[in-house]
Amino acid sequence: MYCYENYVIGNLNPEVKVTNAIAIQMLDDINKHFGNGKIVFISNREFGNEVDPKVYKLVNPATMIGIAIVGSTQEQKIQAAIEQSLYGGSFGYFNTLESAVVWAKSFTLDSNLLSTSE
Repeated sequence: MYCYENYVIGNLNPEVKVTNAIAIQMLDDINKHFGNGKIVFISNREFGNEVDPKVYKLVNPATMIGIAIVGSTQEQKIQAAIEQSLYGGSFGYFNTLESAVVWAKSFTLDSNLLSTSE
């Protein structure tokens, strides 16, 4: 994982299936780094990854305010649509990492502006 100010980019080896155990470790690392800060998670699936749908029950959409999936195949797009139905926050599918980063930056900027005006 690569951590930036308001977003995280997750890159996994192609053979890794994201299970509850892996998701718990990733979320623990994110929480240690960001605390209760609001972030966007960008899942770079350049090489494809299988995700157990149960991991979405572990995600707190109050702190992980958005999830971006980066992929290039029709199979990845279909998988992202399934995952989107399991997540209660903002969700996007992107063909490039750069477009996902732009979305994450603008989303967290908008979110931070909203949270400071409350």
